[in-house]
Amino acid sequence: MTWWHGTSLVLSRGLREQLRSKTFKIVTGVLLLLSIGAVVVPRLITGGPPTYTLATVGRAPVALTTALGSAARSADFRTTYVVRTDEVGVRSAVQRGEATVGLAGERMYVAERTAGPFPGIVAQSLVRIETLRVLTDLGLTNAQVARLDSVRPPEQVFVASAQDQGRANVGYAVGLVLYLALLFSGQVISMTVATEKASRISEVLLAVLRPSQVLVGTVLAVATVATLQLLVLAVPVLVGASVTGSSWLPAVAAPDLALAITWFVLGFCLFAFLYAAGGALVDKVTEAGTAVLPVTMLIIAGYMLGVIVVIGSPSSAWSVVVSLFPLTAPLTMPIRWASGEVPVYQLALSLLLTALAGLGSIWLASTVYRRALVITGHRVRLLELFRRGGGSGHRRSR
Repeated sequence: MTWWHGTSLVLSRGLREQLRSKTFKIVTGVLLLLSIGAVVVPRLITGGPPTYTLATVGRAPVALTTALGSAARSADFRTTYVVRTDEVGVRSAVQRGEATVGLAGERMYVAERTAGPFPGIVAQSLVRIETLRVLTDLGLTNAQVARLDSVRPPEQVFVASAQDQGRANVGYAVGLVLYLALLFSGQVISMTVATEKASRISEVLLAVLRPSQVLVGTVLAVATVATLQLLVLAVPVLVGASVTGSSWLPAVAAPDLALAITWFVLGFCLFAFLYAAGGALVDKVTEAGTAVLPVTMLIIAGYMLGVIVVIGSPSSAWSVVVSLFPLTAPLTMPIRWASGEVPVYQLALSLLLTALAGLGSIWLASTVYRRALVITGHRVRLLELFRRGGGSGHRRSR
């Protein structure tokens, strides 16, 4: 039996058990509902661009409606108009919520809670119209007035730590998805390993398979299920964003997408096997959560460093350190790389170190799994593992 054939047998067995479990069905159903809700609810609440209503005594002047129409096209809002016969009617329309802003002579009535930026836009439009009228009355020609009206404020350039916001969104997404996937599936991996040890299933498997085959097959099974659940959560959101043209959905280039997948695989491999090693140390399934707490805290720390340190200053010394250190790189380097300020050699070094750490994680988990399996009756201590090397590791603790 080849190594991959034995691993595939464990993988198939793990997939069948995971997919048939009630927990998988319940969690997947909840994730699907959350994903659909994330697409539908905002649309129901917002219903598209905001709409503001202007109440005037008589019909609104053409110059004002033209100015507001131009502002609406640039600021993405809609303007409707209501007509009242006097100032009392205009004020009443605003009080009753029939209008956002009301104009009556030199007074402007504003709906305090729903006005938004609309009063300022109306006021600016009125000032502009009156300024042009005064300039005309002072003797300026139409050409001179048009020249003054063509003056525009300086162009606004938004400066952020990321050079390309689309790439930055991809980097943030990699860190967030990896963080959530590890928190969701890490506990499942440790519980699965602990359950197999407590029920002696692992002893039966190790009679015909290597420890690395059992562990890799188990981790791949949980990883496959976690990926399916992430797709259930992400696909409706991405489809909804694509259909509605949401601006937060970046146009991802193929190299960035390939790099994102690479980081996800490396990061999941590294931490998943550490979770598996933690699950092998316990004697009771209920102790699995405590045993893997250091791994969970390491993941949380890595994500927080990415959010606090790297996003704030991608080129700082601390950002360089945490993006190269293998235990934090999967959660920090994707964010730093998305900023556009990472030399290629640092990216290559970070990938190499993380890949080596992942291989070391597999070796460590396999070693711990093989030696901790024969120690029952109490939670395994790390020093006990080192003392029980070679043949002594096969004596069962009383």
